[in-house]
Amino acid sequence: MHTLAELAQVAGAQLRGDAATPIDGVGTLAAARPGQIGFLANPKYRQLLAGTQASAVILGPDDAEACPVACLIADNPHLAYARIAALFDPAAGRQQGVHARACVDAAAEVADDAWIGPMAVIEAGAVIGPRVQVGPGCVVGARTTIGADSRLVANVTVLHDCVLGERVLVHPGAVIGADGFGLANDRGCWVKVPQLGRVVIGNDVEIGVNTAIDRGALEDTVLA
Repeated sequence: MHTLAELAQVAGAQLRGDAATPIDGVGTLAAARPGQIGFLANPKYRQLLAGTQASAVILGPDDAEACPVACLIADNPHLAYARIAALFDPAAGRQQGVHARACVDAAAEVADDAWIGPMAVIEAGAVIGPRVQVGPGCVVGARTTIGADSRLVANVTVLHDCVLGERVLVHPGAVIGADGFGLANDRGCWVKVPQLGRVVIGNDVEIGVNTAIDRGALEDTVLA
């Protein structure tokens, strides 16, 4: 539960209405109930504003006068909504520590406030940064670095020597740092070409379900 004043501060928005209004969730203009906050970012939904049952609405300056309830006025209502919705995301809860069924190599470095979930494997030389969440069944390879506030949801594999920046979100089943296909022909026999590059992922990158990002043969594969 948050007050409208708290949400205005998070979103960097101007508040119009009762600052103490309690908000316990988000919803659409059409479906939001009292206690929820809706948002108007697309003009084609403007006709729904007058009849909304939401306790408050996030909207732009041009729509504020037509709003029948309290509102948060933002130059970018969609961005303001994103910041507020994050407060009500049940998946955003953070744990700390190492689960009893995780396997963490003694030569790995894990921040005290990180979480290593059940059946996860952290190999030697890996560095798990502050507040990182490594979910169940994930594998973090040798000498790989995971930056602060990143999250591997579940069954994610990040192979050796990869670098993930801060606030990276990797959804289930993704594989990062596997070999790309490289083969040399020796008179009809195929010889594997070593893939010597890394995968380097910048800050604030989100990687979808079952995505594969291969390492380069010589140079790094870089996502910024």
